Amino acid sequence: MSYNWCYTWDMDVDQYNLGAFIDANKQTTGTKWALYETYPFSEETESLRRVIQDNIGDINYMGVWDYHEGFVDDLGPHVDKADDIAVFFCPRGELTVTMHDKETKEVLDTKVLNNTNAMSLYHTEFMHDIQGVGDLVVFGVNVDENYFLHT
Repeated sequence: MSYNWCYTWDMDVDQYNLGAFIDANKQTTGTKWALYETYPFSEETESLRRVIQDNIGDINYMGVWDYHEGFVDDLGPHVDKADDIAVFFCPRGELTVTMHDKETKEVLDTKVLNNTNAMSLYHTEFMHDIQGVGDLVVFGVNVDENYFLHT
């Protein structure tokens, strides 16, 4: 069987006001901040969560990571250990999501994420990393592995 490493689609992310939601709810520690939610989720993300649930699957969590200028992701290219897929949005800035060869870490493909698109990533199967400057909004979503099967 052959699987897609990700799916991307056009989306007007601005309509969900994620930037304002992030600014009002982030927890700051020094120069870093983070935001993480599980059920019950914030009312402000209900319309976006409904779109995800209606089209992809049930949501386990929502997290936001601040990819600020000078940020270095200590994980580097990695494969996540989780029971869900990651659905990504970047309401501010621009991030590059890169797929790597698991053995050599050679770059195999890249996708740009910004406020005009969204992505679902098979982060538990494919080696990946993310670079750039922006807010990365991640929803952990339950789906069957067949979601990523080549069709």
